[in-house]
Amino acid sequence: MDSIAIANVALSIASVINFTALLLMLRAVIKNRKVLRGYSILGSFLTFVSIVGFEIAYYLLGNYIGFALGWATVAFWFIAFLYSLRQRLKGTEEQKEMVEP
Repeated sequence: MDSIAIANVALSIASVINFTALLLMLRAVIKNRKVLRGYSILGSFLTFVSIVGFEIAYYLLGNYIGFALGWATVAFWFIAFLYSLRQRLKGTEEQKEMVEP
């Protein structure tokens, strides 16, 4: 087996583990949406961007297992980013209302 084939197998296994972790995170978020309030806006955005980079790499390597399973993770982190951004903007508006008479 050449190194690219070994890397593809390792990436496929990692993708299945990542997808399992995503399901556990989704379960926690579905039970209690307040879990997302502690997420960093910048951290969520950078995680989203990095996973899109992984998706591009999976596609270029022809790793269709990782490519298919990864889109759920991309969607989760995009939603986490939007939610944390929305919470920050909402908090900023509430702070302005408290200061203004």
